[in-house]
Amino acid sequence: MLVIKKLKLFFNAFIVKWNSLALRYKLLYTGIFSASILVLSILLIYMFVSCGLLGSLPSKKEIQKITNPISSSFYARDGELLGSYYVENREYLDSTEISKYFKSALIATEDHRFYKHSGIDYRSLFRVLIKSILLQQKESGGGSTITQQLVKNIFPRKHYLFCETLINKFREIQIAKRVEECYSKDHIIWLYSSTVSFGDRTFGLKSASRKFFNKPPDSLLIEEAATLVGVLKATSFYNPRKYPQRAKLRRNIVLNKMVRYSYFKASQVGELLEKNIVLDYQAGANSEELGSYFKQYLLKEFDKLSNELRRPDGLPYSLYHDGLKVYTTMDYKLQMQAVNYRNRHMLNLQKQFENSWKGKAIYGSNNSVIDDYIRKDKNFQTWKSKGLSPSEAIDSFNTEEERTFWNWEMREAKKSTRIDSIKHYLKLLHASMFAIDPDHGDVLVYLAGNDYFTFPFDNILAKRQVGSLFKPIVYLAAMEQGVNPCDYYKNELINYDEYDDWRPENANFEYGGYISVNEALAHSVNTVSVQLLFDVGISNVVKFSRELGINSKLDEVPSIVLGTSDISLFEMVTAYARIINRKHKVNPNAILKIEDKEGKVLFERDSSQFEEISLINEDSFDKVLSMMYKVSREGTGRTLYNNYRLPTTVFSKTGTTQNQSDGWFIAASNNIVIGAWVGTEDRRMHFPSLSSGSASKTTLPMVGALMEVSLKGYKNNFEFIRPQFFDCPNVLSDEQYEMYKKELAFDSLAQNNSHYGGWLKRLFMKKSSRLRLNDRYQEDQIKKQLNLLKAKRKEELVKMDEEIRMWEVLLNGSSNLERK
Repeated sequence: MLVIKKLKLFFNAFIVKWNSLALRYKLLYTGIFSASILVLSILLIYMFVSCGLLGSLPSKKEIQKITNPISSSFYARDGELLGSYYVENREYLDSTEISKYFKSALIATEDHRFYKHSGIDYRSLFRVLIKSILLQQKESGGGSTITQQLVKNIFPRKHYLFCETLINKFREIQIAKRVEECYSKDHIIWLYSSTVSFGDRTFGLKSASRKFFNKPPDSLLIEEAATLVGVLKATSFYNPRKYPQRAKLRRNIVLNKMVRYSYFKASQVGELLEKNIVLDYQAGANSEELGSYFKQYLLKEFDKLSNELRRPDGLPYSLYHDGLKVYTTMDYKLQMQAVNYRNRHMLNLQKQFENSWKGKAIYGSNNSVIDDYIRKDKNFQTWKSKGLSPSEAIDSFNTEEERTFWNWEMREAKKSTRIDSIKHYLKLLHASMFAIDPDHGDVLVYLAGNDYFTFPFDNILAKRQVGSLFKPIVYLAAMEQGVNPCDYYKNELINYDEYDDWRPENANFEYGGYISVNEALAHSVNTVSVQLLFDVGISNVVKFSRELGINSKLDEVPSIVLGTSDISLFEMVTAYARIINRKHKVNPNAILKIEDKEGKVLFERDSSQFEEISLINEDSFDKVLSMMYKVSREGTGRTLYNNYRLPTTVFSKTGTTQNQSDGWFIAASNNIVIGAWVGTEDRRMHFPSLSSGSASKTTLPMVGALMEVSLKGYKNNFEFIRPQFFDCPNVLSDEQYEMYKKELAFDSLAQNNSHYGGWLKRLFMKKSSRLRLNDRYQEDQIKKQLNLLKAKRKEELVKMDEEIRMWEVLLNGSSNLERK
């Protein structure tokens, strides 16, 4: 029995051991089998990738035509950089610009066997396979060569349903081999340096060198080059602007690797390891903000030339890909001044606007404006779609959270509701300024809004009612049809029955007597302007508008003279420029010259070419300009000369729309035409009265300040347009007007007194006891006579002094003779 038990134990032990060995071998065989399947699968995937079965690979011809999207830059007329167009912020880098320090730092850190392999470093790949995959060591380093990294930059990875990382890695290996066959090692370094990202939305060595150190790449110091190479490991984590200590530690690793691979001796970099990183960071915020609206306008101008500009391959040039240099007409200093004047003025005007509504219902008696904006809000629509009642949806607008508000003083973050935000932006004033050269149409200033990144809407191209800004066009049409600035119209309220009892009123609500055409434009008298429109004909006014460059739809109704049609500031400034130059049409343009990345001129504007010559009589232009000069001196724009030092004749016109919703002002000299608009996003938000919201208060100060500084630049090189003086009273009473008509009944009298001087003198002599002209005119005449007397007296005193000196000389001469 004992023997049997021992045999059983032995047999059971044998079975257990046998099963254990079988399990081990089974696991081994399974492992070998699985590994074989894995290897075969990897080899199969590699074959599929190599054959293009998992996505086509770029051919050698395609690789030989590698073109990187290089940013295009645009410049002011004086060479100042205004901004760039880029898919990625990258500048063209010449191979000779690559710093030798950057090159050695890059190779030492990223691929120290770069010159020994043919695109793939198999030793590094094997190391990564063992350490990273099998041993799970995080700090084992990367296996990609510089060539593979270049491939990743130029040919982005694709999305696959399985083994995405492995397939993309094999693709990069295959493409890297082809790149090595097509390009030399130095060319690959150049391509890599042109495409790699350095963070801060900066791509390529040239852009990074300028952004972080404000210098060209070939001027980088050893420690600066090492800093940029160090950033490449993790552009955000090692950003030297945000994390200088991290960047310093990483830079020192790069410097030590340069020593390790014999690019420098330890003694050469020893002191550098202790130095802190010193940046000369160029954020580019000012230039980007300065030219942001202009950048979008410039893009449209470039598109007009795209059919003429073709690359060697026949495709049109792209501002976003081809590294062009666009030289524009913008005056950098004027643009800067426009921003400064606009900001200072609007800061004060915003306060005045809000103060003018204190104690009043700025949003209307029932807050209907706010309700409209709530209903239009996408969040309101979303909540309604989820089943909330309108009142419940509106209640959700009262939830407080952290919000950032833009205002003219600063951006302010505070806890507030969505309704608070709506109220804030409803009462925020917006402003735009636009200036061109009236002769060639060069765009000098383009300031289309408050802040492009908050309000990207272009207020220069936006169409709005322009108010009395439109009147000079009506008056020009009248001059062309024989109306004279000294013709008179009755200043009276008239009901126009055929136009639904329309009755235009004057802004000052003053009526009576007869007003000269000259005075009517100067003080923007609506009653007279409407009568003038009917005499000229609405269709003729529309025709003249087209001639001056206004292409917007114009409603052929009597209110057109009051500026009720929607027209852009761009068009109105263009029209005024046409009036100023008097000879040819004006076509605003912004591009002077375009060069490719190698400096070859692709386009250069011929400034001697003008648009077709107009058929409008030059004398008609002169008369309207003289009346617009009166606007600046005595009329609605009189603070222009009162408050600003203007060394030449400046012609202007104000425009204030109904309820003071929009303020417009354009001023012009022979050298420049400047226009501005001020208003709110919604026309229902406006100044409460004309005294606070007239154009002379809202827009004139910005234009006047910019006009003053712009004219200083021309010194004494002015081409004066000498305004005519219309020697006629501004206003006549009914009795005076009757006498005036009788005097003009005599043909000989009319011929001999074409400037109205004769009848005016008789008017004074015959009726001096009973008739008075306007006080301003009398005051001007008295001042004129006083100045003449003073000038005459001065001349006589000079002559007297000369005679005294002559007699003294003679007297001294005779005394000398007597002594002899």
